[in-house]
Amino acid sequence: MRLTTRFLPVLLIVPALSGVARAQEDSSAFAPVARILQARCAMPGCHAGSNPATGLRLETHEIYRSTVNVHAATDGRLLRVVPGAPERSLLYLKLLPLVEGKYRGPRMPLAMDPLKPEEIAQVKSWIETFPADLWGAPPQEEVEQFPVERSFQDVYLANLPTPEPIGRRTLMFRFSHRFKTAAADAGSDGLYGLDSGAWISLDLGYGVGRTVDLGLRRSNLDSDYEGYLKWAPLRQAPEGAPLSVALRLSLMNARETGLSNRNKQAVQLILGRRFGKRVSLMLVPTYVSHTDSQVSAHTGGTVAVGGGLEWSLKPRLALTGEVVAQTSGIRAPYQSASIGISMGTARHVFHLILTNTRGIQTDQYVTGGDLDARNNEYRIGFNISRSHTFR
Repeated sequence: MRLTTRFLPVLLIVPALSGVARAQEDSSAFAPVARILQARCAMPGCHAGSNPATGLRLETHEIYRSTVNVHAATDGRLLRVVPGAPERSLLYLKLLPLVEGKYRGPRMPLAMDPLKPEEIAQVKSWIETFPADLWGAPPQEEVEQFPVERSFQDVYLANLPTPEPIGRRTLMFRFSHRFKTAAADAGSDGLYGLDSGAWISLDLGYGVGRTVDLGLRRSNLDSDYEGYLKWAPLRQAPEGAPLSVALRLSLMNARETGLSNRNKQAVQLILGRRFGKRVSLMLVPTYVSHTDSQVSAHTGGTVAVGGGLEWSLKPRLALTGEVVAQTSGIRAPYQSASIGISMGTARHVFHLILTNTRGIQTDQYVTGGDLDARNNEYRIGFNISRSHTFR
């Protein structure tokens, strides 16, 4: 007992000295990185001072507390620095070209020349040499493996849902707008339909988990409400699933006076795959019940198969196409078709489209379009989505 008591201070000091030694080694590895980040990033208006961009301070004395095991403000699913794992550290990934880092938003440093390859390598080496036992393991249960391959830019194309989930703890707001008059009918006098009224849909969704979304949207067309649940159990990955799969269930209620069959239910299976770096395709079998809103005795539904294409021209810019073909049940005069161009930023997706369909919500577009796309009859429309991730 006396021997143990006598050597107890030594037993306590040795691990502490070992930790100090590891910290000193880490500090030495960090010195060149600190100089780089201090010179290129820690400037007024950027990542320095009392009000830094995204709350990230990169002054030498603030880097550790601001980055290690800290959730990123732009995407709460990710950590700024994961000890020993640069491939999962957003601080490192944002220094890479977009194609390599697979992040959304601009490359850093913003509005400046990128870091040199040897400087990026120093940042990577610094993160790789982190003593995880000293700094603590990252919260694995809260952090996705990253980078995550996205099949599509957004959770929707023109109308069809994509297999992409909103994301854990992420709030998504989407504004969809369709001008009522066809561009050709309005002509230049009517600014190709922009002078006409519009059908709109407001969509608020929330990612309650990595794979589960809940949402509610409302359209002024038929005063239609749609609540939905989306489950995306499979994400395409290089060494995992060959495609992305999601299931979407929705309940709809049309409150416009004089309509029949107001309440409807829908189920959609969403299959998507990205081919290479540029082309994504998806197939969306869909069923909606009680789709005849004019005759109450017609209680049948509509079966349709949707198809979607996204072709990336640049990392943030893509051409899109969408077709919804009715196979049985209630049908509009023409099958639904849309083409467009979309641009993604850090938290927004802007989508300008030409479509022959006036409806935006599931029960409205599934039956088809009111314009003849074969004769190039389209109306102008657009979608804007905005997401915010909570820490």
